[in-house]
Amino acid sequence: MTAGQVDRQERRKRRTRQAIQTAALELFTERGYRETTINDIAERADVAPRTVTVHFPAKEELLFDAEPFTLDGLSKRLSDRQPHETALEALRDWMATTMTEAETNGSEDGHFWQRRALRAHIINAEPELRGRARASYYPFERVLAEAIGKDLGQSGNALVPRLAALSAVAGLRELYDSDDAQALAAPPSAAELLRLVDQVIRFAHAGIEGAR
Repeated sequence: MTAGQVDRQERRKRRTRQAIQTAALELFTERGYRETTINDIAERADVAPRTVTVHFPAKEELLFDAEPFTLDGLSKRLSDRQPHETALEALRDWMATTMTEAETNGSEDGHFWQRRALRAHIINAEPELRGRARASYYPFERVLAEAIGKDLGQSGNALVPRLAALSAVAGLRELYDSDDAQALAAPPSAAELLRLVDQVIRFAHAGIEGAR
């Protein structure tokens, strides 16, 4: 198989995955997560049910697959920050870089952020999904708390670093489902969403300053 054939095969695979995820998000929104079956998703995406389960072995993986904001990415950015660069400044830069990359590479139809907002709304509507999502963010809070603690000359387990990290990560997590995000043009751009990220960062920074 030539390199060109491999590339075409990979593009077809990405398009199929995206079509399946788009169909799932639409159906979850229209009918509800619990009420939507794999057969429903396959029919909407115009693929076989087996194709859906090959790409996504469990229904919840349609919502938690291929997360662009990784713990390794944040950890590396925090550890690589400049001597006078704060943890929150590094967090903001990591968000900006990752958001731009996600917007550029995250979808072929330009609707990455629209799907991201739908995903957030669906997850927040289901207690089981919401619990899984929030549990997955705990390691991010701990890594960020350690970095903020280092900025303040405190343990990462001290109250102020923990509260600051919690407010920052929770704010970024809830951003997509907020009224502010919903008021943006659909689909929003990374630049528009970054302004909301800046609000979250300023809020966390104000909390640190207020506690000094």
